[in-house]
Amino acid sequence: MNSRDELFKKRDLFLIISLMVVFLGLYWGKSQKGQTVEVFVGGKLSMQIRVAGSYELHDGDKYLMKVVFDGQKVHVENADCPLKICEKTGRVGPGGVIICVPNRVLIKFRKVSNEGVDVMTW
Repeated sequence: MNSRDELFKKRDLFLIISLMVVFLGLYWGKSQKGQTVEVFVGGKLSMQIRVAGSYELHDGDKYLMKVVFDGQKVHVENADCPLKICEKTGRVGPGGVIICVPNRVLIKFRKVSNEGVDVMTW
């Protein structure tokens, strides 16, 4: 068996890896667009997060929690509520919700679509 009969040649492997990198790059870039985290305190919109980072949430002078957005998922750290259920919820992605009843906080992870159509039915 000579080298011409090999299943994958080096350039075939290079082409496959290059295509995978391009498709992953396109998917990553597309998934980053339009993701917004909305934070409501007492039913009122308190904060909209579009950039990855760590944000402290206050209700007046009272510290409530730290909301951490990594660009793909959001989670809560260091909440001052007694049961820490909001922290135990973990990381949520698009469509997910974190609720902290004692602090009256609702964190919604939304994916904003610019297409103008929310739902299509047949």
